[in-house]
Amino acid sequence: MSGGDIKREILLNTIKADIANGTDNATIALHRQYPQLSESECDEIAKTIRTSMTAEKPEKVSLVVTAPPSFRIDARPTMTVVRSMIEGAERNILMTGYSLSSYFSELTDTIIDKSQRGVFVKFFINNIEKQPDVDKLLRYKGRFLQIYDYSNEEDKMAALHAKVISVDMKQTLITSANLSYHGQQGNIELGALVESEHTAKQLDNVMTQLIFKKIFKQV
Repeated sequence: MSGGDIKREILLNTIKADIANGTDNATIALHRQYPQLSESECDEIAKTIRTSMTAEKPEKVSLVVTAPPSFRIDARPTMTVVRSMIEGAERNILMTGYSLSSYFSELTDTIIDKSQRGVFVKFFINNIEKQPDVDKLLRYKGRFLQIYDYSNEEDKMAALHAKVISVDMKQTLITSANLSYHGQQGNIELGALVESEHTAKQLDNVMTQLIFKKIFKQV
């Protein structure tokens, strides 16, 4: 690393510390490194860099579709997106299941493997006692695979109807498709893949609040 690269790295680390701690040491660091600049010039440069580093990244939204095989559309297939998200997760997975079928068993091994490799999985399932093919998943529940059940004894018609998958606090799929064969391949389903840290954190916060309020029961 050259001397100039080292100076830039020190400056960026100083600005990161300023952002985290609410301090303003970057102007001083700039003036020391570049004494030919005036203090006001250093201050303006530091502010510009700080603004750039704290600016929210633009959200990217893509259409995700389940459609008949003969139907061609410029959108990503639901099954492909679901598999890609789960297989590509590196830190955490949050997902819900309203209606699970034997098709879901094909993803069970991947989810279990991810949890055993240290990926933190939170799985919210609607009325787990009535869901088929979840026994294997339940056998592996633990520190990195947490399973939550929604069963409303007072209102039998109420349900966890949301279908979402969120990975690594950066990608969130919101869809009408269940984790079933027809939801992934046979039906006509529409959804959106949102690439946004803000949206992923909002979703995680909503589900966490529902856990604290005992709407979901950990199994």
